[in-house]
Amino acid sequence: MKPIRVLFVVPNLRVCNGVATYTMNYFRNMNKEKIKIDFLLLNSIPTPYYDEIRQAGSNIKVLPPLKDGILKYLKALDSIFDCDEKYDIIHCNVINAGALILKYAKKNGIKVRILHSHATKSAEQKIKEIRNNIIAPITKHYSTDFFSCSKLAGDYLFGKSYYHIVNNAIDESKYIFDNHKREIVRNKFNIDKNFVVGTVGRFAPQKNPLFLVEIFFELKKKCNNAKLLWVGSGFMEKEVKQKVDELNLNNDVLFLGDRSDVQDLYQAMDVFLLPSIYEGLPLVGIEAQCSGLPMIVSDTVTTEMKITDLVTFLSIKEPVKRWVEAIMVYVNNPMRINTEKDICNSGYSIKNEAKKLERKYKILVDKNK
Repeated sequence: MKPIRVLFVVPNLRVCNGVATYTMNYFRNMNKEKIKIDFLLLNSIPTPYYDEIRQAGSNIKVLPPLKDGILKYLKALDSIFDCDEKYDIIHCNVINAGALILKYAKKNGIKVRILHSHATKSAEQKIKEIRNNIIAPITKHYSTDFFSCSKLAGDYLFGKSYYHIVNNAIDESKYIFDNHKREIVRNKFNIDKNFVVGTVGRFAPQKNPLFLVEIFFELKKKCNNAKLLWVGSGFMEKEVKQKVDELNLNNDVLFLGDRSDVQDLYQAMDVFLLPSIYEGLPLVGIEAQCSGLPMIVSDTVTTEMKITDLVTFLSIKEPVKRWVEAIMVYVNNPMRINTEKDICNSGYSIKNEAKKLERKYKILVDKNK
């Protein structure tokens, strides 16, 4: 019996990108005799995932930039979809580019066309948000099925229409707290005697990085031995580093860039900060909880993310000192707990969730035969 052929559409496969991480988690754990997954990227960014995907026998296709001409772009879509071995499913994780991609998938006879919501806002910049809000109904029109990472993200994009939730699941065995790993990482970065605040995410407005710098600046006044581990990259990185420099925090903020060892870096942290302006359901929130790491999170993040008692929600409208007070609770009261059962019982174990997605794919394909 031939496997179901699925084309995952994602912006890119950059390490430390939430959508890319969710995609790779499912890719690794699907039964490859039942499900054959290829990738369609909007742009190519160097990543170790490419070798992993190709070694598993899957393909990576990259669309040409639209600025190179619409005809070239549409011709590329036709060549991707009009092939000898047609895809059974297109699983689209982008909204704006999804309109043309899903339209051409329909044109070329792909019967199952999934649109997957990952956020509660369509763009960070106002002009792009207006554009995407115009395009979104077109994208939905060419979709046959709706998926979402959370109820909040699903309600945002799909309203009262039915959608299926696919949890941002992880391999919990990689994140369980390990004190030995903690000592190794803390010694490596020379932070073994420090109180370590951590964050993982893009340097982008959505993640509210400048507010995070303000929080850490005020924290230093109360906790002189505090250090900040910052994992990620993005277009605001220069601006953030400039602010860190202006506040004389250069020796206390460790910018680590995009990392493939995030699971080990969580071990070194004492508290995790996520003051995002908006989120769908942040994968880093599940990862940090799995590591038994206390979290201070903005209340714009869906409460669906709270699967343990480690999460404290605060409004980004609260003064910085309120965030500092919440962090200070853990300065003299460090806590790390084993949350493996919580992760599994809440539906965030990737081995279980990958099997559910396999079954869902089969149901959709059988329904459209």
